[in-house]
Amino acid sequence: MPTKVANKTNLNVKIDTKLKKEADAVFKDMGLTLSSAITMFLKRSVDDRQLPFQPRVTSELDRAMDEIKSGNVETFDSIADWKKDTLKNVQD
Repeated sequence: MPTKVANKTNLNVKIDTKLKKEADAVFKDMGLTLSSAITMFLKRSVDDRQLPFQPRVTSELDRAMDEIKSGNVETFDSIADWKKDTLKNVQD
């Protein structure tokens, strides 16, 4: 009896060359091909009727909050000190 082959189609997607190389390496380390990883993504999206992850958009506010959390901020004793420093930096 002949083996039944699943009906398959090609999907052509244009992506950044560096991104593709990096993704290939990541999935290879996981024992997957890029094609199998994309198939897994699509199957999960269809099964769950949503993306299989929470999208992240990094805004200027997100970056500022990350700096605050990491302690990478400059502090001032008063608004007057902040204004003085700001004006000094504008004039430089």
